[in-house]
Amino acid sequence: MSKVLLTVGGVPVYQDDDGSVHWTGELTIDADGCPHAYGPAGTEPLDNLANAGYPGNWWGVVTTDSGQPYVQKKGQGAKAPWPGYHLSTTAYLVSGFGEYDARRYVDSEFVEFGVVPGNVRMSVPPKFMGCRMLITDNKTGESLECVCCDVGPSNHLGEASMAVAEFFGLDPDPKVGGSSDRTRWHYRCWPGVASEDYPLQ
Repeated sequence: MSKVLLTVGGVPVYQDDDGSVHWTGELTIDADGCPHAYGPAGTEPLDNLANAGYPGNWWGVVTTDSGQPYVQKKGQGAKAPWPGYHLSTTAYLVSGFGEYDARRYVDSEFVEFGVVPGNVRMSVPPKFMGCRMLITDNKTGESLECVCCDVGPSNHLGEASMAVAEFFGLDPDPKVGGSSDRTRWHYRCWPGVASEDYPLQ
C-alpha cells in the first residue's frame, strides 16, 4: 500500500509500507560537490554560480568568515584539486575532512547519487543522507542502485549527480544536460537504511 506524503507541483510523493519514499520526475543535473562546479570570473566552471546561491545566501559553496565564496589555493593537493575555483558542497559531509577540504563533499562528477527535495526530506523522521536510493528509467526499465547525498529545492522533483546522468547515457553537463521528461525517471529512497558506501547522517 502507498500513501501520499505530499505533493510537489501537483505531483504526488508516496510512502510505501516498507518505509520507502518515491516519486517520478525529471533528471536535472546536480553538480554540487564537484571541486570545479563553480568559480569566479576568469575560470571555466561546469555550472552557473547562481545555482550555488547569491551574496548573503550561499548554499552550494563554502564561504569565508566574511561570507564570500572560498577560493581553493594552490599547492594543497587533493584538499584543493582545482586552485582558483570555489569549493562546492553537498548536504552529505564525509567525516575526517575539514570545511575547506574538497574531500569533505561528495563529488557529483564521480559518485552516483540522487537528490531529495527539502520538503520530502522533512516529511518523515528517518535520515535521508546516506540512505539507499534506486533510480529507474521508466522508458527502458534500467535501474541504478545508488545513494542519497544532497538536498534540492522543495518545488522540484528529479535531480541527480553528473555520474548518474552518465550511467543512463545522458549529457552530464549541468547547464544543458540531463532530461526534462517529468514522467521518465522514478526515484525511490529508503530513509533510515544505509547505502553500501555511505553511513547515514
